Amino acid sequence: MMNELQNDWLPLIAAGIGVLLLLLLIIVLLQGSQIRKLRRKYEAIMGESGIESLDVVLSSMHEDIAHLQGMTEHHHVEMEQTKKALKKMKSHVGIQRYNAFAERGSDLSFSIAWLNEEQDGVVITSIHGREHSYVYAKPVEKGQSTYSLSPEEKKAIEIAEAK
Repeated sequence: MMNELQNDWLPLIAAGIGVLLLLLLIIVLLQGSQIRKLRRKYEAIMGESGIESLDVVLSSMHEDIAHLQGMTEHHHVEMEQTKKALKKMKSHVGIQRYNAFAERGSDLSFSIAWLNEEQDGVVITSIHGREHSYVYAKPVEKGQSTYSLSPEEKKAIEIAEAK
């Protein structure tokens, strides 16, 4: 009786083992395909470097990243210093030409204002007469001067502030 049971179940057990082997074969083939893909990627990364160990490559990349971060911080500091310097530069210029003596001449007199971002700088005025020209310079702080400003000088400052 025991032999009969074994004989009845033997084909089913063999079929089950066959299906299991087929599944294992499929899994092995899929993993082999994945390993080949990984090997190609690995060789693409490592092939050009001349380095055999991935640890060395990762360590080198880590050092490069740390170096680049240091350079980035250095450049950030330099940019901030440059921004501060640019704010102090006299980059806003306004010019107002006019005729100082209405009865004669043309617009040969002028006032030029050179200001920085903080409205600090200088206003220079040249008054042109028939025989002489006079040049005046007045300091400007926050758009104002400690010296009295002519309407033309005020206009030159307004033009410079608008730029």
